[in-house]
Amino acid sequence: MEQLYPLIRAVAIFFLLVLLIQILKRRGVFTTEHLPVFGKLITELVLPIAIFSTLSVSHFEPRLLFGGMIYLTVSLVTCGIAFLACRYFRFSNAVTGSIVILAGFGSTATVAYPLIAQTYGQGSEAMTNAMVIGEFGSALPFFTIGVLLVSYFGQKEGGDAAQAAFASLKSFVRTPIFISLAAGVAVSLIPPASALMTSPLFTAFFDYFNNAFEMLAAITVGLMLRPVNLREISRYLAITLPLSLLFMPLAIFGIATLTGVSALTREILVIEAAVPSGAIAAVIAERYGCDGPLASTIVVVSFLCSLVTLPVLSIFLL
Repeated sequence: MEQLYPLIRAVAIFFLLVLLIQILKRRGVFTTEHLPVFGKLITELVLPIAIFSTLSVSHFEPRLLFGGMIYLTVSLVTCGIAFLACRYFRFSNAVTGSIVILAGFGSTATVAYPLIAQTYGQGSEAMTNAMVIGEFGSALPFFTIGVLLVSYFGQKEGGDAAQAAFASLKSFVRTPIFISLAAGVAVSLIPPASALMTSPLFTAFFDYFNNAFEMLAAITVGLMLRPVNLREISRYLAITLPLSLLFMPLAIFGIATLTGVSALTREILVIEAAVPSGAIAAVIAERYGCDGPLASTIVVVSFLCSLVTLPVLSIFLL
């Protein structure tokens, strides 16, 4: 039970922030008109700096990249299944984009890392493995493939799919997110520059933004959240939640077992795959034209459901 405290703490903090924003919203301190400001603040400033600060000091670990590839493969398959389900039910492009991104990408940094640190130790080999697998199997693909997906669905309103895809790619390479990705990778390949990023000055500078990142994401989700009829969104939840909370960890467990990865790597993969849908995914969905209010509702329900699914999966799979 002690190992689950980080999960409970992360969910409680998230809900407290969302509740606080809802209260301030009802009092008129915040309105939905502020939503674009927070969305741009995250995607144009805080998120790019967080991406650069992580990648600029990252180094490839060949022996761990296989675990990241397992995670990425299952994540993309999950997105594909979600897409097919959305097309079967003829959901709009905006709804499809939100469901696809939330089904395949979870809150690795918010929930998985604290849970792994609590279980195995902050400076343990497991924590190192988790960081590498999380960055190259989830975070980096999310900030490239994931952003491209929501941009594609957010902009696509009929017409030629190839043109929509090209327009999304062309728009993406000009965003601060892509520029920070490219700059971070470039700096990581230059040892003196990468070492400079670990100096006290830059470490303190990056910490300001990294500490604010999750809070701003929760605030944005709180602003997007609106009263909903669960019956109306039940079919959306029926696709997203089973895929993100059950299919992904079970599929990853099966593939990790069949491919013979170490028991520790398999445990890390399962934990990272079993976490709830990421709040930042909802922010990105809103920012690039998908259904933000629906995405925020799915995230909130996903966090609640993970309080049951994650402990149960841990008992049977770890």
